[in-house]
Amino acid sequence: MRDTGDKLRRIAAAVRGRCLFDEPLFRHTSFRIGGPADLLVAPADPDDLRTALKALDRKVPSYIIGNGSNILVSDRGIRGAVIWIGKGFRQFERRGGLLKLGAGHSLPGLVDQCRALGLSGMEWAAGIPGSLGGALVMNAGAYGGQMADVVESVFGYLPSGKPAELSAPEIKFSYRRARYPSGFVITGCRMKLASGNPAAIRRRMDKWLGKRRANQPLSLPSAGCIFKNPEGDSARRLIGLAGLRGRRVGGAQVSAKHANFIVNYGGARAADVRKLMDQVTKGVRRECGVQLAPEVKMIGEW
Repeated sequence: MRDTGDKLRRIAAAVRGRCLFDEPLFRHTSFRIGGPADLLVAPADPDDLRTALKALDRKVPSYIIGNGSNILVSDRGIRGAVIWIGKGFRQFERRGGLLKLGAGHSLPGLVDQCRALGLSGMEWAAGIPGSLGGALVMNAGAYGGQMADVVESVFGYLPSGKPAELSAPEIKFSYRRARYPSGFVITGCRMKLASGNPAAIRRRMDKWLGKRRANQPLSLPSAGCIFKNPEGDSARRLIGLAGLRGRRVGGAQVSAKHANFIVNYGGARAADVRKLMDQVTKGVRRECGVQLAPEVKMIGEW
């Protein structure tokens, strides 16, 4: 343990960005749930990230997070280093409809920037509380749109710190999935958007935002949709059909507004959410004969 602590201190000494030891991760997740990380590293920029990756010992576990949506961190936290792709990764370069973007952009902020420039193709992401990097990891999508529709390439670093850029065909985007080399750390992407009228783009954004506000429990902490939609069906419908809407374990509850959301009703622990997910999975399998697959990623010590 002492040896690991020494290695983490060396990583912290090597980077220019902010480093926090024993940092509670509930401060960095949309669920507002999660125990402490041994070390949280916020690289100052992509070059600083490269320094951090080179300083990481292969025996020291490491995890990458963005805005902290779509993840459930265990109550015991994370051993090793957690690297936050945030403020230092919000580069924005434009050449016509082609954008070169840093992975640290929030999706709502990015969508609004594109609207102001008269660029269309990301309206479906208005109001999604995630980062561009997270959206690239999972091929995020909604209301008929997805990252695969607009991404031309994704760039970042291999675990060695060597830069690499992958074309969209190499990534093999599919439903809520993208394939990257093991240990690949995304720092940004090249995206192709169409020209559009800012007012018309705003109307489409407002339409999707209105649907989210009407159908999703946005006033309570969550990780977004907790299960993937089975092919040809919706997890929301199946969970409701199984009579699990409103089911509660501790401070975690299946939303009465949208059954594919588990919300932190107040003081929820990761163990509460995980137990509730298990109950939902078993209930849907028993009542509907369908095996749900989690969309949220569980990380840390369980």
